[in-house]
Amino acid sequence: MGQNISRRGFLGTAGGAAIGVAGLSMAGPLAGRAGAAMAVAAKDTPSPSLGLQLFSVRNAISSLGFAVVFETLAQQGYKEVEFAGYTSPASPGITIPQLRQLLDDNGLKAIGSHISLNNLLNAGVREQQYEIAVQLGMPYIGTANDIPGQTVAEIQAGADRFNAAADVAATYGLRIYQHNHANEFAFTADQPNVRRYTPFINRIDWSRNVFLEMDILWAYGGARKYAQPGGTNGLPLPNGAFGFDPANWVAANPERYRLFHAKDGTPNADPASGNSFTPSEFGAGTIDFRSFFAKVGARYENHPLWEQDNAPNTPAELGGVFGASRRSYLGMFETRTLTWLDEMHALVGRMVLNRQLTASVGAGLQDRLDRAISRYQDGHEESAMGYLGQFVAKVGNQVRGFSASKAMLLSNADMIMGWLQESEDRELGG
Repeated sequence: MGQNISRRGFLGTAGGAAIGVAGLSMAGPLAGRAGAAMAVAAKDTPSPSLGLQLFSVRNAISSLGFAVVFETLAQQGYKEVEFAGYTSPASPGITIPQLRQLLDDNGLKAIGSHISLNNLLNAGVREQQYEIAVQLGMPYIGTANDIPGQTVAEIQAGADRFNAAADVAATYGLRIYQHNHANEFAFTADQPNVRRYTPFINRIDWSRNVFLEMDILWAYGGARKYAQPGGTNGLPLPNGAFGFDPANWVAANPERYRLFHAKDGTPNADPASGNSFTPSEFGAGTIDFRSFFAKVGARYENHPLWEQDNAPNTPAELGGVFGASRRSYLGMFETRTLTWLDEMHALVGRMVLNRQLTASVGAGLQDRLDRAISRYQDGHEESAMGYLGQFVAKVGNQVRGFSASKAMLLSNADMIMGWLQESEDRELGG
């Protein structure tokens, strides 16, 4: 049975180790469980921040104003927001500096914004949008509009516009991005075996300040709606199966994806209808986010953002839109914790392969993590913390040399221990 341990006790166990040191060489294939991580601050380093796209709570912004919405979201635990407009009837005349102050007052960071394609790319208008982004403290600004064009040449020309705009955005200290729906995965008009996304991605100059935001649900929708060539721009399979795995697009080039819309949903009866899925609260749909992030790994920074297009329709008896945002935050919180426990398991396996740990030590560490995962999944955070505490003790006593590797394990365990303690405190507090 796991030894109970508080986060305070954990920090004492960790002792004087060099917590926070990063930079571990991970050569060779993965051992055992694949690496998995939702919310990555830097390579193999967990991020404490979960966010949302404000479009999900647009009715509350319209009726209550930004001040009430930001305060509520911060109380629920959100740390990052992606804008979908800067005005509200309930906040008449609000200025960009005032919005920034509200963010700061509530400990929120503006991670990005969805603006129109033309406002993002066109000279003469984009500069004002970039300045707004700078004032709000954003590192990124993007669009949820479809990529331009239907033929390969048209799409390549659209990608060139992104490349040119990225050079201008860089002078403001910004990176720009494009957010997908299902249509990006349709087939081109002149090369019916080539998906529209392919010439766009191949034409982007990734050395410039461009990246992609994957809407996970809509990517699965594209894989279902446009599963195979045929018809005008693609057809579903007869059984509604997926034509590809969206996670593979990310796994092949994870550096190209910095933001994710962590959107859940259920499949439409007609795979060709809309984006092929109907959004739901996070955890209430059919998307296996843990498996998705198992393929994505923890090699590059990523920010998960909850989005639910129909969240404003949440019934009052279920808490309305803020009930949906709260439950979705808790679902993302659990998924992030599990994926980072998975990633720790994979880190240990890679250290064994790299001969930074003996097989017996690695097996013992992975056993403690397996037990922590099992207890956490069963809703026993205190017991999970006990097993993670045993993991920390073993790292401290049995990992010798390789100080950076040891520090990384301890630092990551510290972060995860904090999440487990937060979850435990939440349950005890009601």
